[in-house]
Amino acid sequence: MSQAAASNSPEAAGFFGQRNRILYAIVALAGVLLIVGQAVFAWYALRGFENELRPQLERKAEAVSQSVGSLLEYGLVDLGIPATELNGVEAYFDDVIRENSEIGSMTLVDAQDREIFRAERGAADGAASVDDEETIVARREIWVDGAPSATLITRIGAEYVGSRLSDIYFDVATVIVVSWLVTVEFMIFIINISIISPLRNIEQVLANGRVGKFTQRIALRRNDESGRAISNLNSLLTALRERYEDFLFEVQEIANAQIDSSISSKVRAVRDKLDARFQFFGDREIFIAASIQIRIPLFLLIFAEEMSRSFLPILVGRLSPSSEGFSAELLLGLPITLFMLLSALATPISGVICDRIGARKVFLIGVIPSLVGYFGTFLAAGYYDFILWRALTGIGYGIIMIAAQAWVAEHSHGSNRAQDMSIFAGAVIAGMVCGPPIGGVIADRLGYEVTFLLSAAIAAISFIVVYLLIDDRGRPSRARKPAKDDTRSVWRPLLLDRRFMAVSLLLAMPGKFIAAGFFFFLVPLYLFELDNSPSVIGWIMMLYGIVTFASMPLVSWFADRTRQYHRIAGSGVALAAIGCMFHLIDPSIIDGTWCVVLSIIALGVGHALSLTSQLAMVVETALSRFGLEGQGATISAYRLLERIGPILGPMIAASFAYSFGYRGAIAAVGILTLLCAIGFFALYGSARSDPHEMAEPT
Repeated sequence: MSQAAASNSPEAAGFFGQRNRILYAIVALAGVLLIVGQAVFAWYALRGFENELRPQLERKAEAVSQSVGSLLEYGLVDLGIPATELNGVEAYFDDVIRENSEIGSMTLVDAQDREIFRAERGAADGAASVDDEETIVARREIWVDGAPSATLITRIGAEYVGSRLSDIYFDVATVIVVSWLVTVEFMIFIINISIISPLRNIEQVLANGRVGKFTQRIALRRNDESGRAISNLNSLLTALRERYEDFLFEVQEIANAQIDSSISSKVRAVRDKLDARFQFFGDREIFIAASIQIRIPLFLLIFAEEMSRSFLPILVGRLSPSSEGFSAELLLGLPITLFMLLSALATPISGVICDRIGARKVFLIGVIPSLVGYFGTFLAAGYYDFILWRALTGIGYGIIMIAAQAWVAEHSHGSNRAQDMSIFAGAVIAGMVCGPPIGGVIADRLGYEVTFLLSAAIAAISFIVVYLLIDDRGRPSRARKPAKDDTRSVWRPLLLDRRFMAVSLLLAMPGKFIAAGFFFFLVPLYLFELDNSPSVIGWIMMLYGIVTFASMPLVSWFADRTRQYHRIAGSGVALAAIGCMFHLIDPSIIDGTWCVVLSIIALGVGHALSLTSQLAMVVETALSRFGLEGQGATISAYRLLERIGPILGPMIAASFAYSFGYRGAIAAVGILTLLCAIGFFALYGSARSDPHEMAEPT
């Protein structure tokens, strides 16, 4: 019995366009109910927290006031030193304020409420001074000879209370958004695996039966509603074939029983016409395989990687050794560069292996170094073992990304190429939405290292999902196994293809360059320099994923509708570059944090425009030049050239930061990327007009 993957017939596509609307309606309804329920629960929880916060702060202020007051009382009462002659009081107050983030100010006044000594947070660490409107005040009176001599006043300002509440609001909102996105992702995955994909195969079998082809059987063995429906359909087809065989046998008996040979010939002619009209033999088994199956495993791996995004350069800065030979900025960028370099080196071999053994097996192989790398990073005690484990994680990351793209390419088809590729890009973006804010919250509450332990656990879950739920027996068959020189046979024509090189070096590479140099490296450092906490940095970085995630479905639909992939992709990279150039504006006009927000929004929209269109152009190049068997190697070539961007991005951005500061470095990254986008339009346009270049795919 031969094997074949489910095809994507026009009839099936139309049928499932309707079913997808039903799916989205179910997911939207469940999502609304989930977020409303979470919001109500969070509101009551925050009210309870707010009611408990003030008594806790009052007790803290009272405890600090009693402790410091006891020491002052020893000097005033036991030693008999006049209050005005005490030495080092304000310096001691400063130390107490530094050690207790809740305290806004401490003041020692005499019996007539005249100020003797005062220290406040603004003087202690450069932060804003406590508001005049203090919400919590603790007093400790000091008596000398039976009369009040001085009073210590400890204040907790409204600013601190508000910041604490804001932090909690941000954390709760983070949990709500991330849990909603994770729930929606898993719902879409489960519904597609359990309902949509089986129904697509049923639709294919019925569509073939409508034209007289009854040779397919669906390979699904599950004891659920879909499994029973498919089992009944397979039984029906088997019974129909048996009846057809009985009918043919009876026809043959009738033909053999005729005395008149002309009548016998007519009977056999009728039988032959039936054989030509209906096909019952040569069974083909079709499997439940769809591009969307890889979305949840890939989402989990990206989630695991992105959890450290909001604080990774900050953590590296704490571990970095002092070195006279290298600048601090270069040491900060080295782990990211090494991660990207090892990821790039893993790319070409991963694509070739995908063509040989299938994307599923390669994905499982890639999870192992990622899992080990996360666990090793959790245990890392110094700078060099930290970057070693990050390098191992980079190898796994490169393998996983190629395997996921190869899976999508294997199960995509020409009419919806960009929309199929948006499945891959959407999983990446969803992970980028969820990872940074959750990682920032965990880093604030439990420490930076704990996030890597959680990343290892998430990577293990991804491995289990792929191993148990994804079946690659239905992967499209190859006309041949790739020969040993397949990689060279793919690389030679690709390096001579100006359009492929324009996409890879002047779009994909600058796109990754601006992501690694600006978003991954400069943004956390610049926002931290602007006194933003890791959780707030995570929230700001989450905007990139939200904007890209929201824009991508419409962009991919528009790209498939217009087929203007090169114009859409080039415009996206140019928009991302212009967003970084906002930092050329005077800081007095646009505050640094808000300027970063605007740049991230522009980057998100720009990448939504460019990502799916780039992948669509690359897959069409592979199909046009090499056919189905060259997709994995072509994607690997594209990804290897693309990886030049993230390898160079952190180091170039670090050198820019050393020369121009963080704000100037962001603008410089934008200018360099914009020049690449302009070069792409020039080179791609000339390639399209060159008769020696390959024809435009249709």
